[in-house]
Amino acid sequence: MPAVRAANRLTGAEVRAAIVLASGGLMAVLDATIVAVALPRLMAAFGTSLAAAQWIITAYTLAMVATMPLAAGLAARWGARRVYLAALLGFAVASVAAGASGGLGWLIAARAAQGLAGGLMTPLGMAIGFGAVAPARRGRMMAITGLPMLIGPILGPVLGALLLGTGSWRPLFFITVPSALLGAVGTLAWLPADAARGRRGRLDLRGAVLLVPGLVAVAYGISAQDGPAWTRITTAALGAGSVAVFAVRALGHPEPLLRIGLLRNPVFGRGAAVLALYAAPYFGTVVLMPAYVQILRADSASVTAALMVPGTVGMGISVQFAARCLERLGPRLVVGTGLGLAIGSGLVQVIVVRPDTPYALLGLLGFFQGAGTGAVMMPTISGSSRDLHGPDLASASALLSLVSTVANGLGTAAVSALFTGLTATMTGGASLSAVTDGGAAARAEYAATLVDAQRLTQAAALVVMSLALVVRLRSPRRAPVILDRQESPANQGRTS
Repeated sequence: MPAVRAANRLTGAEVRAAIVLASGGLMAVLDATIVAVALPRLMAAFGTSLAAAQWIITAYTLAMVATMPLAAGLAARWGARRVYLAALLGFAVASVAAGASGGLGWLIAARAAQGLAGGLMTPLGMAIGFGAVAPARRGRMMAITGLPMLIGPILGPVLGALLLGTGSWRPLFFITVPSALLGAVGTLAWLPADAARGRRGRLDLRGAVLLVPGLVAVAYGISAQDGPAWTRITTAALGAGSVAVFAVRALGHPEPLLRIGLLRNPVFGRGAAVLALYAAPYFGTVVLMPAYVQILRADSASVTAALMVPGTVGMGISVQFAARCLERLGPRLVVGTGLGLAIGSGLVQVIVVRPDTPYALLGLLGFFQGAGTGAVMMPTISGSSRDLHGPDLASASALLSLVSTVANGLGTAAVSALFTGLTATMTGGASLSAVTDGGAAARAEYAATLVDAQRLTQAAALVVMSLALVVRLRSPRRAPVILDRQESPANQGRTS
């Protein structure tokens, strides 16, 4: 057994490749969230409104969603490492342009360019990492390369707050330039070279015309903050229709832009469902902590950042243990345990949260929920992709990246809308901004009501998380992967 465990460990070359891929993924995810805390500063710097400044975030998100589905096709056409290297260099150039922006339009355009590059880095990094190791070691590879997907959405606002302490907003964008350039050097030195191809893959242009605008429309309907609600809903509905037409076409296409048929695979399909049902409520409820700390308790953003640290630490610790347990126990038990821990700690928080709940207790519960999340997200992704190779693996990486990104945006929008609606209903029409402007007297008057609104919102999120647990536990029990099955072609079709 010790020999088996040793065989399943990553080699030194694989660890170096994983670090390169993780650094690229971290830049892409960080830049999706790091600007959120800087919007007031950017509004003042450019003399613009919140609706206009919001496009600094929206442009990045829409551009990421636009290029994610193209990653597999571009990799098949030109090679995964080449496209990944181009994305890293493009991200560095766009980051310089963003940091040097002299106007709002310039910054929004630079952010869109960052998003175009970032949307390629996340799925390509996952595909390269999985393709570089045997199925038995994909869990350990994902424990490194996938960590940015977990900590990025939480670390981004924390790092953003710290950088704003320098007195300027420009470091928010310049900080990623050295990492991108070092990542480019590491890509050339440590990532496996693209295999020689007898025939280049063809990019499904008609599929791209259907899928890319459709996904962008859906993402816009979810994330946009300006304009009438009916406009956003209509846009999202039309986009969903275009995506549905693409899906029907892709099922009968020999080389579709994305292999949607993978979702009919029971292992991959259930994994994608678990990822969506968990990521949406978990990352959505992250927006509740700043409201609780800064509005209800009138504490600073640094307190909010400190409260998010235990959850990040819990994720980082648990994802390493989960990768090892995945090899022996299989995804059903590992992910089910993580879901139980995350849901249980979330339920305790719903019960104990009060206007004066000790921050130490909230931090402890955040640690356990983060630990549960670390045992859910990465094992779900690696477990659902274990049997896949080549073009299937590239499409699976793009699909899972899209699922996570769209679920994150949808969850944030849904949680924000529910919390805002409950607050207005339960306070008789008072908004969160009215409570903030009202000072200590308004906070004292509405404290219990705001906490009740937060608890109801969190409870609704836990219900959705519980659906992920149901889907996971309904999966068939499978034996864990304990051998390097790439040694035998007969074994490559078996699952763990």
